[in-house]
Amino acid sequence: MKISHLLLGSFVFTSFLFSWIHDISSFPKTSTVSFCEGSSLKIKGTSNVNKFECALDVSALSKPVLVTYKESKDYLNFRDAQLVIPAKHFDCGGKMINKDFKKLLKVDDFPEIRLALKKVMKPKNYEDCIMATIEVAICDINNAYKVPISASKSNNGIDTDGLLTLNIDDYNLEPPKKMLGVIKVSPVIEIEFSLNFKIE
Repeated sequence: MKISHLLLGSFVFTSFLFSWIHDISSFPKTSTVSFCEGSSLKIKGTSNVNKFECALDVSALSKPVLVTYKESKDYLNFRDAQLVIPAKHFDCGGKMINKDFKKLLKVDDFPEIRLALKKVMKPKNYEDCIMATIEVAICDINNAYKVPISASKSNNGIDTDGLLTLNIDDYNLEPPKKMLGVIKVSPVIEIEFSLNFKIE
């Protein structure tokens, strides 16, 4: 089971780096981030019989996010850089699989997935891949991951792309069993995100 370019983009905030890399006068610093049209975030997974993909309705990310960070020689360290994703806004392409997905994530008890950017290593130039530390909270369980993210400037602001692989066993999640257990879902999923935003 795989997830890719969402479940928390959070990963997204890493691109702020390009706007701040040459400015180290103030500390801490605060910026407001707004997501632009064209952003996408998907959770991808597999079973022993097929694949599935759940796409986030990115209109759920319409609210601007306030980000606070401080700068050291090699890193940007973030505080309150959190992307809150309403789990009910994922569409897996069908009524039954949407129901299974919400059951897997225990949406009734834990309606949000939270992606918090904790640290970003400074790139030497705009072509470098950014290595970010992202904390993912699912069902109130937090795990941290190092995620490579590519970022580039666009007419609207900054475009970011990334892929985060995680294991749902780390969140004590159990996929619904189908056909007496004949269909088995892989615990490894990918969060794939392509997030475009502007910084104010």
